[in-house]
Amino acid sequence: MIIAIDDAGDPGLKLKEGSSKYFIIAAVLFEDDLDAEETALKIKRLRQKLGWQQRHEFKFRKTSPEVRKRFLSEVRNCKFKISLVILDKDTVADVKEFKNDASKLYNAVILKALQAFDVKLKQAHVLVDGESGSTYRRNVKTFFRKNLPRGAMRQLTYRNSVEDNLVQLADMIAGAARRSVERDKDASYLKLIKKRIAHVETSLHTTKKAS
Repeated sequence: MIIAIDDAGDPGLKLKEGSSKYFIIAAVLFEDDLDAEETALKIKRLRQKLGWQQRHEFKFRKTSPEVRKRFLSEVRNCKFKISLVILDKDTVADVKEFKNDASKLYNAVILKALQAFDVKLKQAHVLVDGESGSTYRRNVKTFFRKNLPRGAMRQLTYRNSVEDNLVQLADMIAGAARRSVERDKDASYLKLIKKRIAHVETSLHTTKKAS
């Protein structure tokens, strides 16, 4: 079992000082290693078709609309499940615990995304984008150990997204989700992978199944 995770926006609550209105986590679950390998290979082949270098990264905010759509169309028939948390930070802006420590909100949102899967997590290898080295990422491993059921997570690895196609997949999905609620509320990207979305969370307290 492999889970790739990436975010869009930021977990900071200084909304009047530049923090994003939304914080989004995309968790992509592969129940079988082979499914993960096949998806990564498909992404690699798309990169080759585009004539890109091996280290040219699929990153939503740096990719053209045409390539975004081609990428999401390419992977939508692969075998994985998506759990999304799309959190409007206005709903937690008054929570002192989060206001004083962005890492606590980051941890809580990722945990919510993992708990929303409709399968029992078992010995999962969790891949988290660690490219930026943000301080709020540093204690997530300990947090998971304390809050996930025993045996749910085998390993957590911080990956440089440039070198990991599955983390790039999570980035593209998180970016698509953010675009659906910000700017012009363009949900066209998210619709391309709608059938892969198992759950969408819009709160840290309630669960909404994807329709």
